[in-house]
Amino acid sequence: MRHFSIIILFLLITTGVQAQRIVRETKHTFETFGAKITKVVIPSTSLPDLMLRDAVNRGWRISPFEFCSFEEYNRLKSDTNFFFLMRVDGMYKRELEPKIEYLTLIKGGPEVKRGLYSSQNIITLPLQESDDNSGKSLHLLPVYIDIIQNHIYKVQQNILLAFKGTLSYSDRVSEIKGKELLFSTDLLGYDIDEDEFTKLFGGAVKLVSADDLEDAIINNHKNTVVPVIINPKGDSEGSFCYKLIIGTDSHELLFFRRHKVSRRLPVGFTKEDIRKISVPFRF
Repeated sequence: MRHFSIIILFLLITTGVQAQRIVRETKHTFETFGAKITKVVIPSTSLPDLMLRDAVNRGWRISPFEFCSFEEYNRLKSDTNFFFLMRVDGMYKRELEPKIEYLTLIKGGPEVKRGLYSSQNIITLPLQESDDNSGKSLHLLPVYIDIIQNHIYKVQQNILLAFKGTLSYSDRVSEIKGKELLFSTDLLGYDIDEDEFTKLFGGAVKLVSADDLEDAIINNHKNTVVPVIINPKGDSEGSFCYKLIIGTDSHELLFFRRHKVSRRLPVGFTKEDIRKISVPFRF
């Protein structure tokens, strides 16, 4: 496939009069979202592109949408009348090549970066490691389509969430309690006895295989939540690993964190992640 690249930057949010103007513009962006066309960039007939097309056809309901080529995207990307949903390769400053592919929704218009928040970037979710031809994470596409739309609905109710982006999903673990939590110890980045692990959750976690987790997502198991790991290409040290908890029927994003992969912190959920996720089950 043809890859698109984005550089992920971290700066500071401006304040004062300029900040007020940014809030007004952002509020207008989200309030008028449903009146504008979302262009879904499908550059090829590869499996990921075909599955993205199918997921959008089945699940996109928040605005009119059309499919477009990469060439059409290049012609229209500065037009503020459009939003663009596309797969991109993300690369951090110190990385020599992209390590993770993301699904991102951006607003058309001249590129403007204002600190942590860019008026162009509506939401970006990690999809799979770069150059992954296995398709092992593509079953997440329908879930991500709903997460993106749910995010827009939430921002329309509370505009401040636009400036937090995916960070706003790092502290929703209280909503996990009362649901069936499935987990595979293969997704842990450290060793722990299974009995000890289940005790952390008061016995309310069910240990299953990775295939069972995928099946729960694909078949929208009721009142169930599952973990997801998106690892960088080659599990590269210095690159980021993403950890998510999602509802398999609601498609709600209930946990979202990342960490830089190292010898001390390999790919997988960390002890701190599990401590945080298990808190609601201990009270």
